Amino acid sequence: MKTHQFLLLISGMILISLNNVQAQGISLNDDGADPHPSAMLDIQSNTKGLLIPRVNFLEMFQISNPAIGLLVYCTSDNHFYFYNGGTWNEVGGDADDDWTLDGNNMYSNNSAFIGIGTTNFLPTHKLTIENSDGENVLRLIGDGSFGENAKINFGDGDYVYLHEFFDDKLLMYGNGGLALASNYDIEVQSGYGNIQVYIPEGTMSVKDDPSAGEASAVLDVNSSTKGMLIPRMSVEQISAISDPADGLQVYNTTAGKIYIFVGNDNCWREVSYGTGAIYFQTFETCGDVLTDTRDGQTYSTVEINGQCWMAENLNYGTMISTSSYQNNNSTPEKYCLNNSTSYCDQLGGLYMWSELMDYNSTPGSQGMCPDGWHVPTDTEWYTMENYVDPGINNPNATGWRGSTGGKMLKSTQTGSPYNWTSNPGTDDYGFTVRPGGYRNSSGYSSGTGTNAAFWTSTQLHNREFYYGYNQIFRSTSASGIFGFSARCIKD
Repeated sequence: MKTHQFLLLISGMILISLNNVQAQGISLNDDGADPHPSAMLDIQSNTKGLLIPRVNFLEMFQISNPAIGLLVYCTSDNHFYFYNGGTWNEVGGDADDDWTLDGNNMYSNNSAFIGIGTTNFLPTHKLTIENSDGENVLRLIGDGSFGENAKINFGDGDYVYLHEFFDDKLLMYGNGGLALASNYDIEVQSGYGNIQVYIPEGTMSVKDDPSAGEASAVLDVNSSTKGMLIPRMSVEQISAISDPADGLQVYNTTAGKIYIFVGNDNCWREVSYGTGAIYFQTFETCGDVLTDTRDGQTYSTVEINGQCWMAENLNYGTMISTSSYQNNNSTPEKYCLNNSTSYCDQLGGLYMWSELMDYNSTPGSQGMCPDGWHVPTDTEWYTMENYVDPGINNPNATGWRGSTGGKMLKSTQTGSPYNWTSNPGTDDYGFTVRPGGYRNSSGYSSGTGTNAAFWTSTQLHNREFYYGYNQIFRSTSASGIFGFSARCIKD
């Protein structure tokens, strides 16, 4: 009961005080003095100050419907701000203010960020300009018809001129040159018209080094690691080009050739290719097709007991007659059975031992094999033979060895000039030995349809297969003037 009476007493006193406030103001002090007659609120103290609301920039801008004259202290820059009905203005400071006037010049020693138009967020860079309410925010004005003397100063004082190049065209001109560099993509787009590069003097270069372009070229494209692509189009797309210029070039993806439009003939004409070619190595793992980068020949490959072999006979070199000797004349040479290129195409070339070895007698040398491959040694042949036919168990034995190795490695085909006349093999391992024949010591072709003979890189050691036998023949003293086939093995 007493508490309730006390609260009523306090409430009554507050109401009486408010009535007095309307008449004479409020005094807050520590000595009981009356407020000054001109003040609604008179705060006096010899020991304490006055704290007004303390907010940061974001909090200040988020105050809803601020009253005109509302005062806050901003903790972001330690300044007082008041609201003038439209913007927050800093209360003027002393001579150390951020901005200083020197005659007609104005400058700032502010080391923090400056924002122009940043009414809803803090500036993010040394100078941040916000495009507020869709207004244009920056303009460079220079004298002249198109503002030619509008310029920006960078670095050591050289100027970059930015002005109109004729009406409504932007020109950027560097007084000491102009460079554009980026660690990322640079795009040039024109959504409504052409992109023109005007070079009255000099050369435009597209290069992977900073050297100057060739003086005689208007465009110099140069690289040691990349090529140049011209438009790639099908026949239908090329035919649909409207009013092609004389000399216009495209790559015809349908024909795989470059075409040029010849105005006098009113047609597209293909560019003729020469005989030279550069091929790519397609082999990655055993079983893939091997492309010989020297001539584009392709070979099947097969893995047998961890060894990677060509599954076809080597066919590299320039054909010469079997009546001639192959010589060390820097030109790789081959024989074709019966002096017919069709036999080389089907069964590979025939080689004298020294020619096959490229005149290097070291066992395991590359010889005439493609890069990464070599002529197999006598031991490498034995490793494969012993795995296929364990009956071949003496690496030094000569003559016909084992029982079924030859049959298991020979191809299965018969009945044509390029296959076995009879008794073909089972080709259990995909080695596919076909009757490549041989060039005999008299300079003639022998063994068509019946024989296959292979050199090893161990000097004058060879292997032979015959249609009438299921074994494999080994010799260690064949004549070097014989022309035998060759298989290559992966290094």
